[in-house]
Amino acid sequence: MSPYYSILKAALDHFARNYATLLASQGIRVNNLNPGITNTEFASRHGITDEMKKKVMKFFPIPLNRSGTSEEMAEFLVFMASDKASYLTGQCITVDGGILINSPTIKFD
Repeated sequence: MSPYYSILKAALDHFARNYATLLASQGIRVNNLNPGITNTEFASRHGITDEMKKKVMKFFPIPLNRSGTSEEMAEFLVFMASDKASYLTGQCITVDGGILINSPTIKFD
């Protein structure tokens, strides 16, 4: 994974937490969705083949045994913006089919 991608993801998480703190007194909630592997047109538009996707899925096994969908991510965003989540602010929520609970430990040799 590109270090730039990782830096950007961390920056978005920090942005959400910091702005949640700054805007909470005004009743404005700020949260961040961190999606896992999601089926979109992005991969095919950038030359990622089905074979490459299978290799990624093998290297990063997902406990729910499938990729997410755009619709699932959108539904979660709607929930986060709804009154049902009115006490939710400053959170960085990962919706990834369980990939983080099953990720291997990084070994530095």
